[in-house]
Amino acid sequence: MENFQNITKFLLTLSKKAAEITLRHYSAGGIEAEIKGDMSPVTKADTEVNSMVISEVRKSYPDYGVMGEEESTEINGSKKFFVVDPIDGTLMFKIGCPLFVFSAAIVVYGESVAGILSNPLAKRTLLAEKNKGAYLVEENKRIHVSSKNSLEGALVNAGWKKTALSKLLHERGAKTPQVFAVCEVASLIATGGFEGGTYNGMHAHDMAATKIVIEEAGGKVTDLEGNEQKYDQKINGAVMSNGLLHEEIVKLAKEAGLKIETYNQ
Repeated sequence: MENFQNITKFLLTLSKKAAEITLRHYSAGGIEAEIKGDMSPVTKADTEVNSMVISEVRKSYPDYGVMGEEESTEINGSKKFFVVDPIDGTLMFKIGCPLFVFSAAIVVYGESVAGILSNPLAKRTLLAEKNKGAYLVEENKRIHVSSKNSLEGALVNAGWKKTALSKLLHERGAKTPQVFAVCEVASLIATGGFEGGTYNGMHAHDMAATKIVIEEAGGKVTDLEGNEQKYDQKINGAVMSNGLLHEEIVKLAKEAGLKIETYNQ
């Protein structure tokens, strides 16, 4: 298997540059944003970070394409991509809430082989590489998902809206705090704070890094049906978990009729 050690370190470089841009724009009192065609917000920070990633990848890894939320490039015939969400949780960023994440993954033939999730205000950068574990960079320590094997008392993010899934989870004793940044939810699952979460969008940039970070921390990520999927194309949502509760959450998501929605964070 190809050695991705150097390119994984490159993800840290991108993360640091993204943090500089993001924090330069951030204000606890909120900032201005435009509304895109899908009714989601976009700020200058989103577009600047996306452009920075494209520029840096072109210089250092010109044989890789970039699949970004705001802008993408493609190298003819390449099956290797940086899949990037410059700011996951733009709505939170816009209103001054510190729940937002820079997300980037290295995806080869549809498989996430390395990824990073970084919240610069929380000083929480999670870095993972396939078969090498996931780490909290700031503390140089390996991270692990929760060992909880029951929904009783579990923390599960049930998606963007209060849905039938929330009701089913409550009936089984779970708690469903609503976090409007799916990569923030993923980070909390990977570090053992949450036990699970769902994503009912179709965008690979929201899940590519999440997939590798959670699974290298010992958890599991699939589509809404419990199946594996590729992360260089549209996806069928996601169920994220500590692994022990995965089948149960997938079952409840199906029972609740959780469907893909077009709103993009």
